[in-house]
Amino acid sequence: MGKFIVFEGIDGAGKSTQAKLLGKWFEERGYEVVITKEPTDTAFGKLIRKLVLTGGDEGIIDGARISYEAEALLFAADRAEHVNKLIKPSLESGKVVISDRYFYSSLAYQWARGLDLDWLIDLNRFAIRPDLVILLDLPVKESMKRINDRSIENEFDRIFELQKKVRENYLKLVERFSEMKIVNAFEDVKTVHEQIVALVEALLT
Repeated sequence: MGKFIVFEGIDGAGKSTQAKLLGKWFEERGYEVVITKEPTDTAFGKLIRKLVLTGGDEGIIDGARISYEAEALLFAADRAEHVNKLIKPSLESGKVVISDRYFYSSLAYQWARGLDLDWLIDLNRFAIRPDLVILLDLPVKESMKRINDRSIENEFDRIFELQKKVRENYLKLVERFSEMKIVNAFEDVKTVHEQIVALVEALLT
């Protein structure tokens, strides 16, 4: 079996950047690497991004057009395809899978919406547990600053209070899931990467 590593954290924490850096680190050591993300790039994932993340006339993030339960089910359905079509086969072939977000995002965000945590965990019980989950922890004010520097925003980015709840939830999830490790994302990119590599090296030994 390969290794499954997930990056989590609020928006602006540097998940995509660090996932790419870690992928390169593994490749330099001879590993086959698959870098992926959620929502996925499948037709299902693109639909979710269009409906839930884009906002505007097409977006349903405010819960006015579908219930939060339906939103959670959409993400879980995309994740089921992700696990069965990409993650599981890649791991079985001995590859390293690095995912930018996974079911912990659903727990943190949808729990912040008021959904029951145990229900959300049960809904995602089919999902393969990663070997390591790196929580890139960042103060919300810094998150907002980084996001404002982007050329593209999504609706989640603009909801400060939601981000605060999500960060708090992530930190609570660390107490519940032993595979989750906290890395201070306030540091520069190189320092954060070095902290991540230390965690990965401990996993591989």
